[in-house]
Amino acid sequence: MEIKLPGTEDREQQYYDNLLARIREIRKSERGPVTKISDIISLTSDKDRDESNEALATLLALPANMSFEDSVRMANYVVLTAEGCVVFEQPLTATFLASQVKRNLNSIKNKYGIYDFPSFNAEYEMDEDDNPENALLPEELKNFKGDSMVLKIEDCDRLVDTFCSRNTYYRRAYAILAELDNQVLGCVEDGLFPTWILIPYKEEGDAMFEFSHFEVDLREPDSQYRTLYVVYRYDTTIS
Repeated sequence: MEIKLPGTEDREQQYYDNLLARIREIRKSERGPVTKISDIISLTSDKDRDESNEALATLLALPANMSFEDSVRMANYVVLTAEGCVVFEQPLTATFLASQVKRNLNSIKNKYGIYDFPSFNAEYEMDEDDNPENALLPEELKNFKGDSMVLKIEDCDRLVDTFCSRNTYYRRAYAILAELDNQVLGCVEDGLFPTWILIPYKEEGDAMFEFSHFEVDLREPDSQYRTLYVVYRYDTTIS
């Protein structure tokens, strides 16, 4: 799938647009998990370099030792990670994809439900410097009939571990999550979800959460009972 940009000489932007279109075509396809991973690897910039051989072998070998359900989740994770790289115009490399899979392998294999639901990545509203500012609710979700929206946090265990201290200098993790939940709920009306949300955890210190993607549990046959998940990832703290 090629995207033509009439009247533009911005070759770099056209490259990212075409790459994003190809990744989304892979994500929406009915291909098997190993084929999806192979298709994503074919788009990486280091696929032909010697130093990426180990990374490529890791990505292709893991599904063979997984259950089919785990391999499906891994494929979804690889596709979403690749899409995130392209959206933020970061290099898409096999080395990076393999490192992210290794880092999150326990979640992929053991936390059922995280990658089971159909995922919908967002288009982005750009700021004056042409940086992603807000994630836009996808067109296919704008007529979402379910009346329930749930905030889902990736890497939540690390957040809880970080802020479980009795030291009253820091806010507790659940106070941070409650404020984040209120902010995200407030975004439902206009369908604009900030790319980054900062929640204070101490005086002059913030916990950073990055928008990841949307999910819908289509296994519920009755659309009025379906739940829309807005997924943010706990990133780090700044002070």
